[in-house]
Formats: sequence, structure tokens, C-alpha cells
Amino acid sequence: MNIYKTVFDTEAQGKQVLIDKNVWQEVTEEGVTSMQYINGTLAVVYIGKVVETPGTYGPDGHEVTPPIYYDGVAYDIMSSDDLDFGNNEVYPADNAAHQFYGFPRGAEVSPVVSIEEEE
Repeated sequence: MNIYKTVFDTEAQGKQVLIDKNVWQEVTEEGVTSMQYINGTLAVVYIGKVVETPGTYGPDGHEVTPPIYYDGVAYDIMSSDDLDFGNNEVYPADNAAHQFYGFPRGAEVSPVVSIEEEE
């Protein structure tokens, strides 16, 4: 099983890339449109914006300091297919914002190390 952690500029861009990679497809049945997994896809989780630095809040709940978010929006994908998301793949290891049940937080497809990088 492969777990891919990805980041895209926008939610729409991520959705389109997942459609283009045959991870899922938009299906309309009886006037209701939904996304359905295709091929070896078992799950797609829209993570959204990921907090880099949490905000701070006063005792009454008002925001003192707003949270700071990483750039882009994240999707996690679980698939039996070997997929290549190029520069959109990220490798947060144990700092991941999400994990799939039964898999360690750091579970992911490891980055490919070229021979030049090893030397």
C-alpha cells in the first residue's frame, strides 16, 4: 500500500491533478455529483491548510495572534497504484497533520534518492 502526502496551490488544482492521475473521478447520479475512487485508490483525504504556528487565544476565546499556515492545501492519498506527484509530493514524516488508521503517522512513499545525491 502506498501513502502519498501532497500539497497544491489550490483545492481546485489538487482535485484536477487527482482526476488527471486517475485517482478519482467526478460522477453524477440522480442529479447528485460526488467523487468516486478509481483504479487502486482506497482513500483521498482533503487536509486543507496546515497550521505551521498555532494561533493564541485569550481566556474568552478571542484571537490574540492568528495562526500561520504553510503555503497551499494538502491532500493525502492511499492507493495500491504507484503514482508520481512530482514537486507536489511532500515528506513530513512524523510531523504529518494526518494519518490513515492502522498506518504510522510517518507512513509515506519515500522520496527517490538519485545516485548523485548519495555520493
